Amino acid sequence: MSVKSALWHALPTPVQRRLDDRIAKFNDWREPRPFWGGVLLMLGGLIIGWVPIQFATELAVIGGAFTVIGLVFAVLVFLTGAFVLARPEMSTIFGVLGIALSILSLVGALGGLFVGMLLGIAGGNLCIAWQDPNPGTTTSTSTSTSSSASANEDVQFSWQGEQ
Repeated sequence: MSVKSALWHALPTPVQRRLDDRIAKFNDWREPRPFWGGVLLMLGGLIIGWVPIQFATELAVIGGAFTVIGLVFAVLVFLTGAFVLARPEMSTIFGVLGIALSILSLVGALGGLFVGMLLGIAGGNLCIAWQDPNPGTTTSTSTSTSSSASANEDVQFSWQGEQ
């Protein structure tokens, strides 16, 4: 018996059931999203932001415009990861933005000593490569657009050309 299973069986049964329910809910939330891509983008944003914060006191004396630029790129990379988790249907767009911002973070934050930049690039690539496991399901936004599209199906455009 492993240590993990020994600790799991040491928990009371109601606690085990509650934990199982919460893990199942989290897995249901995580499944239709590019989870690891978003997490890597957010982690890359945190690491990119760590570098300007560490050097902020030294750069503030010299004039730290690059510190502000580095923090802006860090926040934007972090937000692309959060937006990917919030709107998985736009993962390709946010993945490309995350890669571009991670590369641009070399300017103000040295890319988080290159580690944050590499994590951001890897997360952006995962977001671009991600495909919806259930493409047939409709979300609330696609339902409202499909109902308006069905109302306008009678409208057609035909190019007749010059006669």
